[in-house]
Amino acid sequence: MGMTNEEFKKEYGRLPYKKKKKKIYWGRIIITVIVLALIIFGIVQAVRAVKNHSKGDKLANATTSQAQSSSSADDEFAGIDEMQFKVCLDPGHGDYDIGTASLDGKRIEKDDDLKLALKVRDCLEKHGVVVVMTRDDDSFLELDERCNFANNEKADFFVSIHRNSYDGDIYGVEAWVHNKKPPKDTALAQCIMDKLDKTKISDDRGVQYGYVGLPYDNYYINAETKMPSCLLEMGFLTNDTDNELFDKYIDNYAKAISNGIISAAMQLEVIDNSGKRILNEQLVSVEKDYKRKKDSSVIDESSVLDDDTSLVVYNEDEQEIYAE
Repeated sequence: MGMTNEEFKKEYGRLPYKKKKKKIYWGRIIITVIVLALIIFGIVQAVRAVKNHSKGDKLANATTSQAQSSSSADDEFAGIDEMQFKVCLDPGHGDYDIGTASLDGKRIEKDDDLKLALKVRDCLEKHGVVVVMTRDDDSFLELDERCNFANNEKADFFVSIHRNSYDGDIYGVEAWVHNKKPPKDTALAQCIMDKLDKTKISDDRGVQYGYVGLPYDNYYINAETKMPSCLLEMGFLTNDTDNELFDKYIDNYAKAISNGIISAAMQLEVIDNSGKRILNEQLVSVEKDYKRKKDSSVIDESSVLDDDTSLVVYNEDEQEIYAE
């Protein structure tokens, strides 16, 4: 039991000390909390503003970069007006061979192939590249005629231009190369795809080898040309987005393909950075076997193929099948 004050004084000669109650200054605490909250809020807003500004700069830079890329693609090799090499451009199909078609049947491949190829020719010729074409109007050449033409012209590169098709929701641009994956052919295709990837395409489907669905075989034009070659599928005619992009950005596509071909010529040391020719002869893709038999006969596409599929040659239009 505790001592009374009198007992404490009698014992210790003084009164006990009283513990003072600590005064809580609630007003000051509230003000401090409010100030801290305002400081934290200010810091958060400042950080958010910096992030938004940074994001805005990135978007602006991306837009500016895209605009510059679109407007100055022709200037990638500005000042060089004599590139000393030869290209054979091959607009697919022609005349009665319309190629594939849009879902409504109103748009046909042969027209798009030629339209783009002519623009690529113009871009290349601005830099002094010698361009020969398998067709420059609505005419038709057999596949062997196209390849023989390019081989006889001693072109350094062969680029075949097509549009794709599929019964489903597939889109994008791709390049096809011989299934032996020749380094020079691959370099040509990759250079072109790298340039196209910087334009407005729906998807970069990359460089592919062989023949669609049959990697052990090849497109005729890739098997029968001596020089590095590739077949470009410039979007799907069966996809509305690809068609819209093709129409809107066809000039950019042409510039990109042209720049890709020139880049490949420099990378493969056909020409130097000034456009002067280094190679003393035609550029040849030695890995390809282009000495195949020419006596072909058409077989029905529903026919069952023999197990020896190496004897089968597939037409570039992905429809007709030729057997040796």
